[in-house]
Amino acid sequence: MNHLVRQGALAAEPVPASSTRQDTSAPAAFPTGAALTTPAPAEPLTAREQAVFTLLRANPGRLYTRADILERVWGLEFSGDERVVDAYVNRIRRKLEGGDGTRIETVRGAGYRCVPPAGSERTAWPHRSQLPAEAMHLLELVSAYGAEASPAAILQVVLDNMGSVPGLDGAALLRLPTHGSPEVLASAGAPPAHWPRATTDSPAVWTSAVWVASGGTPDLLTLRSPAGAPVPALLLPVAAAGAGLALAFTGQPSAEWDAGAQASLSSAARLIGGSLTRALDVQADRQAHQLLREQVRVLEDRALKARQDSGALLTLTHLLEDARSVPDILNVSLPVLAELAGTDACAAWFPQASGPASAALHRTGLPVNTPADQDGGAGDQAESGVLTVEIGEQTLRLRPFGTRTPGSPDPAGPREASLLLPAAARCVALALTQATLLRALERSALTDEYTGLGNRQAFLADLHAEVAFAARHGARFAVTLVDLGNIRYLNATSGYAGGNDLISRLARTLRTVTRAEDRAYRLNGATFALLLRFPPPEPAGHAAQDQAVRGWQDRLAAALTHLKQGAPVPLDLQTSLVVCPEDAASTSELLRLALDHLSPFQFSAGLPESDGHSSPLPRTRPA
Repeated sequence: MNHLVRQGALAAEPVPASSTRQDTSAPAAFPTGAALTTPAPAEPLTAREQAVFTLLRANPGRLYTRADILERVWGLEFSGDERVVDAYVNRIRRKLEGGDGTRIETVRGAGYRCVPPAGSERTAWPHRSQLPAEAMHLLELVSAYGAEASPAAILQVVLDNMGSVPGLDGAALLRLPTHGSPEVLASAGAPPAHWPRATTDSPAVWTSAVWVASGGTPDLLTLRSPAGAPVPALLLPVAAAGAGLALAFTGQPSAEWDAGAQASLSSAARLIGGSLTRALDVQADRQAHQLLREQVRVLEDRALKARQDSGALLTLTHLLEDARSVPDILNVSLPVLAELAGTDACAAWFPQASGPASAALHRTGLPVNTPADQDGGAGDQAESGVLTVEIGEQTLRLRPFGTRTPGSPDPAGPREASLLLPAAARCVALALTQATLLRALERSALTDEYTGLGNRQAFLADLHAEVAFAARHGARFAVTLVDLGNIRYLNATSGYAGGNDLISRLARTLRTVTRAEDRAYRLNGATFALLLRFPPPEPAGHAAQDQAVRGWQDRLAAALTHLKQGAPVPLDLQTSLVVCPEDAASTSELLRLALDHLSPFQFSAGLPESDGHSSPLPRTRPA
């Protein structure tokens, strides 16, 4: 029956007349080897023969069983006798006799393989059944690791399974340099801690970088242990690793390796070369991925911190929009500056004595003590982290600092200063400059340029505020007007310089008699006003002037008398005194009464009279 099936399979393709078929009655026999060459034009290969020949020649050295060839050429649906493959191989051999030396070799009991001609670049691999048991065991163990094994683990497998080599003690994968000591990429066992340096005196050792590239014969070297005993070392090229890599086996002191031991180690090196190079590539990939993950994590942290810093800077700009004074600006900006600087707090101070008071705030907004060395010189500002910003004619110094004791760890970990810190400092400087300029403009708008006292606008604003305060809290205050009536005569007789000098002297006189809570103003050319706060009147003092009013009248009378005595010309001074709420309770009424009751000031050689009817300052009460 089998014979009929084989005949049916061969009938599909004609067989040349000169071809004869080998007897295949023996169930385990395979055709013997013969030369396989390029087919002659007179005897072309059929399509099925060409398919069998292409399969074998495409993978020289690889063993194919009958089942493999049937599956790849005939397909899975073939149900005939597998010995049809033997007939096709015989027909291919007869057609391709006298070729370039390529042969189809029979491996008895196994199958067929293509053997390329001598000198071909592709060589046949040995079949597993042709390897010794030790090499088979070593190959299985190394292959079991696959891409997950490290070079050190593969070397350890070699040491554990090379029991036939006496005294084998260590293995190392080396990168051989042109000069200097080799680099140990991986090791197992107990290889030497230090390898000899490459010198011109030992060319047989590390000039072997060229030897490794050219695949030279192994070199059995002799190293020295720390105790001085000779240590054998076999340097072997790593297959497919490229120039510069070698596998070094070392033995125990005084161990001797014969040709058989060296051959076993050389075979092991060839078998594990691919696994070592693959493990090195995997290890390098893992390190690259780890480095990439670290870089991505750093970039993510920086991006998060950049978003946080941008948010803090945006918050600072919103807070600065609502801050109007220098203390308000420092209160809202110092915590944000401390956060951007990566510190616990930030201090600010003006080195000039005329500048605002210093301040130091924690990141939470709570006040803290200023650093003890905040007044350090300009030479150590860079080292201490002091930021200097110019605000008009003044200089502001900002210094972030920590509040923890030295040696105490930060629960949040180390923090680094933000790149936006200088920009935030400039925003604070701009806000402080704006506030300083606004304050200067307000002071200029509300201050008399010549005398330095408040002007008419300042007087009206303060008078409205005092009236509201008195109405809310039941307080008392007085409005006093002082007018130099003969200022035109003085300008005409003494010149404008003399008149201005008397006006300036009168302003200084009024400033000397006012208390800290009193305020003096210059309303126009020679008219001055004063706002004076008094305590509420005593219940028994309604009919007479209270002691506070009389005390003010006495101080003013003495000051004006002293001014008159020192004046170069007679002075025509007029004064009035109106008390709120006794005389009037509104701004307009107070001003009207004060202007209506201006009367000449009565000078005296000594202190003025202190009774209520002969006061130098006329008092008026509503009818």
